[in-house]
Amino acid sequence: MKNKLPFRSPAEITGIIILIIAAAVFFVNSLLAIAIALFYILLCVAAAFFPQSNFYLPVISRGNTGKNFVALTFDDGPTEPITRQILALLDKYSVKATFFVSGVSALKHPEIIAEIIARGHTIGNHSFNHNPFLMLGSYNYLYQEIFRAQEVLKKMGVQTFAFRPPVGIISPKLPSVLNKQGMFCLTFSCYASDAGNRFIKNLSFKILKKVKADDIIVLHDVPPRGKEDSAFLLQEVEKILQGIIGKGFKVVPLSTLIGKEIN
Repeated sequence: MKNKLPFRSPAEITGIIILIIAAAVFFVNSLLAIAIALFYILLCVAAAFFPQSNFYLPVISRGNTGKNFVALTFDDGPTEPITRQILALLDKYSVKATFFVSGVSALKHPEIIAEIIARGHTIGNHSFNHNPFLMLGSYNYLYQEIFRAQEVLKKMGVQTFAFRPPVGIISPKLPSVLNKQGMFCLTFSCYASDAGNRFIKNLSFKILKKVKADDIIVLHDVPPRGKEDSAFLLQEVEKILQGIIGKGFKVVPLSTLIGKEIN
């Protein structure tokens, strides 16, 4: 039986090609060789902000059902009372969602984690502290942030395979960390740029304007951080649910949309 060739990411393949080109060019024009190397560095930096490019690792950012299905996800919680209020709304419209929780928030509200599961929703790992600069840290720091969140959830009876990086940024260290923990990276394809509910004015309009089949929608189950209140946020979430249905889409569990188990 032949040994399988090791998997190489587009980042590795591109790096090898550029290294060969730069080495060949160096003997003709050293400055051009340096420019080529700098281009690769800039490409790597830019790729961290565009995980959908799959430059570093396979990233699931949307479904592939080919049907008028979408999935709904919520980040950064759980919080009181927003998460419970959103759960009530989801029940009202018979919708199942996935909540990407931080370890710190889960520790504060284990009873809400239990309620999320009891109501038939799924839970993903959103790191322990939700540090927006997580990907700039060391390999060990990144590993511990994901591992600690996993341990918190396991003690609550939750085994999740999906990791969503804070603010959607990735790094070259992430593939190895996730492989060691048996997880995959999942982001989103429909976002209202609400910055964690800092900007929720016209939230429903922004989502409904861009939503399309097979989208993974991301919202946040944390209190509004601007002048709008929680009641306004809940109204916007309900408008999104109504609007999605009105457009002929069906909200399905995330596992159905992507063909992979979350819990």
